[in-house]
Amino acid sequence: MSQRRGRATGITVGLAGILVTLYQASSSFTQPFFGHLADRGSATRWMAWTGVALSGLAAGALGLAPSFAVLALALLAGGLGTALYHPVSAALVASAVPGTSRGRWMSVYISAGNFGLPIGPLVLGLLLASIGLGGTWLVALPALAVAALVWRVGPRIAARREAAVSLRAVLRRERRMLAGLVAVSATRSWASSLVTSFLPLYAVARGADVITSSRLLTSFLLAGAIGGLAGGWLADRFGRDRVIVASLLAAAPFCALLATQTAVGPAFWMAATVSGLLLNGSFVVLAVRGQESMPGNLGMVSGLMLGLSIGLGGLAVAPMAAVAERAGLPVVLYAAGVLSVAGAAIMSRVPKPPAAPRGGRAAPSLAAAERDLRVTSATL
Repeated sequence: MSQRRGRATGITVGLAGILVTLYQASSSFTQPFFGHLADRGSATRWMAWTGVALSGLAAGALGLAPSFAVLALALLAGGLGTALYHPVSAALVASAVPGTSRGRWMSVYISAGNFGLPIGPLVLGLLLASIGLGGTWLVALPALAVAALVWRVGPRIAARREAAVSLRAVLRRERRMLAGLVAVSATRSWASSLVTSFLPLYAVARGADVITSSRLLTSFLLAGAIGGLAGGWLADRFGRDRVIVASLLAAAPFCALLATQTAVGPAFWMAATVSGLLLNGSFVVLAVRGQESMPGNLGMVSGLMLGLSIGLGGLAVAPMAAVAERAGLPVVLYAAGVLSVAGAAIMSRVPKPPAAPRGGRAAPSLAAAERDLRVTSATL
């Protein structure tokens, strides 16, 4: 480890791996816990705006960190900010829209974040090229502005009238439902993570240059964002389980087609793009399915579907890298297809969600949701 101009430099690949693991652990595996805290009371909005602000401040501090320890602390804070924001915000969105169109609204909400993923590296690259590491603090400004907006106009979750239930009791009571949904989410995430992680290497091994391989990955990710958006809309029309099973089953042939390619041509591009579309077509729908399966635990189940599943997905990359070294990269892509089929099979065994009671609050009308939002804004 060396230092230059007061900032941490000379980080090895091993240390970089530790930093990534630290961020993933703090951002993914803590989301169900923070979501459960939100479910226990009505003061949830502070978690949403605090999470946005903390993530932005942590990102802005990365280029100013004087040592590895400070850099790790900033990543830990950024991960906790992400964990605070995602389950609570998903619960706020789900509680503020009608149940009959929850799929499309959640798809808009989640896919907006997925479409924003390519913008971050672009903006950061421009800052580094024009100002240098010292300019990373500028990325905190948009986050602070959005945090202020969430604090000012964000919706609230109504206070619970019944006594709070412990996290252990919730997990025990809903263990079959949760086990099935988490298993499907994890296998879907494993399949998507394998393609995301190994697609650039596979493209280079098939004769592509670095720029082409990066464009292939961008195509896969953008198609995934479109798939999440389309999946939510289709789920409102045809049902949650049907869309989940159909998208996972349809993804398998395209993963296999990708594995059979000997050169980067039209078929390679098509297989990569469509596999991204289908593997991520069920991502949003799984989150909605979880929310509707446990309507009294929106935050906790959102943390499981959106956070824990992504964290579990990352665990498959390291062992499959060892497999790829021994058996070749196509085996990894075949494995992604097998995982997607396994996810569809598990989904067919997940218990059905409870029926919403007539006159209940499971699917409020759009007018009622808008009225609640106006009343909330007027009281601030």
